[in-house]
Amino acid sequence: MKLFCKLLALFIAGLLNISLQAQDIRVSGTVTDEASGQPLVGVTIAVVGTNKGTVTDFNGKYTLNASQTDKQIRFSYTGYNAVTVDINGRTGIDVALGEDNDVLREVVVVGYGTQRKSDLTGAVSSLRGRDLTKIPNSSAEQALQGKVAGVQVSSTSGAPGSTPVIRVRGVGTFNNASPIFVVDGVILDNISFLNSADIESMEVLKDASATAIYGSRGANGVIIITTKLGRPGDSRPVYSFSAEYGIQHLAQKIDLLSGKEFGAYVNDISTGTYNNLDALPNTDWQDLIFRNAPMGNYQFSMSGASEKQQYYLGIGIFNQQGIIEKSDFNRLTVKMNNTYKLSKSVRIGNNLTIAPYQQSNAPNVTYAAYRAQPVIKPFNPDGTYAEVPGVGNPLADIEYTNNSSRGVRSVGNMFGEVDILKHLTFRSSFGIDFNYAESRAFTPVFYVSPQQLNERNDLNIGNFRNSNWLWENTLNYSLDRGEEHHFDMVAGYTMQQLRSRIFTVAGENIISEEENLWYINGNNINPNSVFNGVDPNQNYSLLSYLFRANYTYRNRYLFTATFRRDGSSKFIAKNRWGNFPSLAAGWNIAEEAFMDRFKAINTLKLRASWGQIGNEKISYLDQYALIVNGANAIFGTSEATIPGSTFGKNGNPDIRWETTTQTDVGLEIGLFESKITAELDYYHRQTDDILVELSTPGYTGNGQGVKVRYNAASVLNQGMEFNVVYNGRAGELKYRIGALGSTVSN
Repeated sequence: MKLFCKLLALFIAGLLNISLQAQDIRVSGTVTDEASGQPLVGVTIAVVGTNKGTVTDFNGKYTLNASQTDKQIRFSYTGYNAVTVDINGRTGIDVALGEDNDVLREVVVVGYGTQRKSDLTGAVSSLRGRDLTKIPNSSAEQALQGKVAGVQVSSTSGAPGSTPVIRVRGVGTFNNASPIFVVDGVILDNISFLNSADIESMEVLKDASATAIYGSRGANGVIIITTKLGRPGDSRPVYSFSAEYGIQHLAQKIDLLSGKEFGAYVNDISTGTYNNLDALPNTDWQDLIFRNAPMGNYQFSMSGASEKQQYYLGIGIFNQQGIIEKSDFNRLTVKMNNTYKLSKSVRIGNNLTIAPYQQSNAPNVTYAAYRAQPVIKPFNPDGTYAEVPGVGNPLADIEYTNNSSRGVRSVGNMFGEVDILKHLTFRSSFGIDFNYAESRAFTPVFYVSPQQLNERNDLNIGNFRNSNWLWENTLNYSLDRGEEHHFDMVAGYTMQQLRSRIFTVAGENIISEEENLWYINGNNINPNSVFNGVDPNQNYSLLSYLFRANYTYRNRYLFTATFRRDGSSKFIAKNRWGNFPSLAAGWNIAEEAFMDRFKAINTLKLRASWGQIGNEKISYLDQYALIVNGANAIFGTSEATIPGSTFGKNGNPDIRWETTTQTDVGLEIGLFESKITAELDYYHRQTDDILVELSTPGYTGNGQGVKVRYNAASVLNQGMEFNVVYNGRAGELKYRIGALGSTVSN
């Protein structure tokens, strides 16, 4: 019995000893970005060879239980190089993760799919979302400025909320020369509703090989935007907040004459006009109309992911005051993205943006301010506005103008994907772009001079509604045959319809100048001002078929063929369809065996493309002869007004597609493990059969000055593009220096 007890005691002691040896230890620390030192949220941390793991919190901190027999911990995060660290009994382990540039740049979004950057045969420039938010901007379009070779971003108006003008490789048509935007698969004409902080990546497609998949809408370039989703591994919600605030001011005043200089100049023309130049007023009208104005941009987002779901919620508030009084723009943006994995082969999801906005519009007083005489004081002695000959008093224009608008823009889509076979995927997506806006412009009774007055107050009201739906169905096929052959094909069928509604009306003698009483009724309506119709540029339908095939041999030889057939309701049946093909080839020279001797060169690719793209950005009414309403006349003894209509102008049923033919030759170079990268492109783009309005002989029945649309012009753009970047590092500091530029001969 005693022997048994001793053996039992030894057994229990052995178990305790084993238990103590295997006792857990708590390892904790912080994970940061190697370049910025900022904490990384949601980094996946796992004990190698076990199922033990955790993620970093909002401050980049983590705590992990490991046993003394565990040897290594692995830290991984999307877009960064994974790091494996030996434990060696340590309880505190801090890690800095460096960016994995190959991962970030390897895959590029192209039309209806993605491609490896090394397999691209077209001219495509890619930007990461964070590159768009490094400099404060009021829109995602403005964020493109100076970042992509061959893309020009300019502003026709400094008004708050105004949309900049974007041109890709010059102006190629007399009609709308702007590129199209593809936001999460929805094709749009502008992205004024979008918050830059919600963008994951932006790709600019410039040559025919890249844009031909969009057929009729790709002639002026395509900008593809992918918005954010929760990253795989972010099992806990990841929160982000950013705030920007700035003051806008007039960058440079125009150098105008002072009061004394103006008087001397006038005296040179008409002697004795001003006898005492020193006593003349000196009014600086620019100082009077321009002001410093604040601008704020605030963004909050939450994202996450699991095995079955990825999600993203972003809320942005943008406020911008104008440097001219009574001008401002305010926008709220709510972004919601979700993807659900129903099974191994079925996925569904949605992308939705809702953006209500309000805008006030100041009158165009800069013309008057630059021409108003500086010897005139802005106010009379009694405090009323002074008369300013020739141009009117700009301060009075601001005072008596009340012009505002408000509305809501909603853009989103729903999609489903099914892996029919191992290499074949079917995707169906239905997207919609809805825009509703209303405007009011009220002018009270006022008198400044016989040329600047309003005898009866007046009110103009407008309601605008545009809707655009797009249904796309595609089949994607991808196959690798060993390491030699890679096939990637997509075929699709799409339908799109745009509809618009416009209603405007004006009234006079409004009962009160109080804003809450600015309404029109039967007593004050101007019956000749009522208009109810459509926007002829936003009222048409498109039907399309598309196909693209990519083939890569041994990662060296690249081939792409694209074809799209578009049908538009803007043309009659015989001219309705346009066919748009493209061909491209590439050669990854750096993959050849003879390049092994050139150790400094890690990337060297030559590519060339040819293709045709169409354009039909005209009014759908141009094919029809038009009737003009409102030709009223007075008949009979009662002198009653009888409504009438008459012939307006001829249509042209023979108009057809514009066709843009583009050739591109490009060279891509990477030196010293891509420490230095460069892209060079030569392009030749000619647009024929451009749809222009021309005067017609009087015998055709058109009135004087009436023009009819014809295919009757050509435009040629050709030039060079370059983009050179140096990626350097000095200790913990990482930096990038780049230069880009382009030439356009038009």
